[in-house]
Amino acid sequence: MVPASPRPPAALRLYAWSDFILASAARELRSRYARSLLGWVWLVLPPLVLIAIYALVFSQLMRGAGALPDRGPFTYSIYLCAGLITWQWFSELLSRVAGLFTNHATLLKKTIVPWYALLAVDVLVTSFGLVVQSLLFALVLVAVDLWPGSRVLAFVPLVLCQALLAVGLGLGIAVLQVFFRDVALALPLVLQLWFWLTPIVYPLAAVPEAFQSFVQWNPLQPIAAGYQHIVLAPDIAASWPRIGIVGAFAVLLVLLSLRLLRRNQGPIRDEL
Repeated sequence: MVPASPRPPAALRLYAWSDFILASAARELRSRYARSLLGWVWLVLPPLVLIAIYALVFSQLMRGAGALPDRGPFTYSIYLCAGLITWQWFSELLSRVAGLFTNHATLLKKTIVPWYALLAVDVLVTSFGLVVQSLLFALVLVAVDLWPGSRVLAFVPLVLCQALLAVGLGLGIAVLQVFFRDVALALPLVLQLWFWLTPIVYPLAAVPEAFQSFVQWNPLQPIAAGYQHIVLAPDIAASWPRIGIVGAFAVLLVLLSLRLLRRNQGPIRDEL
C-alpha cells in the first residue's frame, strides 16, 4: 500500500495559485470601471459623497455636543473619514466573502479553482480600494496639519484585526448561505444595523451613559475608536487590550468557519 503524500502547507497551496489570483484581481479591477465615463473616480466618489452628506447633516450637532476633541474646522470630517473608509472596506469584504460559494458556483463546480484562491481575489480587490482611499485620506491629513506621524503604523494591526473579523464571519456565512438563501437577503440589513450601532457617525461619548456599555460589546467599537484616536486624539492610547480580545475572537471565528467548511465541502458542492 502506497502511503498518501502529505498535504502541502496552506501558504504553499495559495502560492501555487498566485498567478491566477493576481490576474483575476487585476482583470476585475480593470473591468469594473472600463466602460464608465468617470473610470477610477468611482473608486473614491461614493465614500466622498457619503462623508460630505454626513458632515453636512451631523457636523453642527456633534460640535455643539462637545463630544469630539477640537482639532480645527475639519474635526468632524476627519473623524468620519477614519471610521467610514474602513467600515466600507469591511462591509464590502464581508459581503463578498459571504457570497464566495453562491457567486462562484459555476467556477467551483466546473473547474479545479479552489475556494481559497477566490477568497484571495476578494481580499486583494477590496484591499486595493482601501489602499487608494487611505492614501487620499493621508493627503487630506497632511493638508489640514493633522498627520499623526509614526503613530499611523498603528493602523496596521487594526486593519489586520478587522480583516480577520470580516473573513471569519464571511466564511461562516458563506457556508450557511449555500443551504439557506435567506442569509444573503438578511445580510445587508444586518450590516446597516451594525453600522449604526458602531460609533462611526457619532462618538461613543454622545451615546447616553446607560447604553454605552451595550455599544462597547460591539467588536468593531474598539477598532473604529482606534482609527479615530490615531488621527484626532494621538495622546489617548487606543484600547489595545480590548482590540487584542477582538483579534483573538476573529482568529477563533476563522478557525470555526474553516472547520464548518471542511465538514460541509461535499454537501456544498452538491448543493451549488
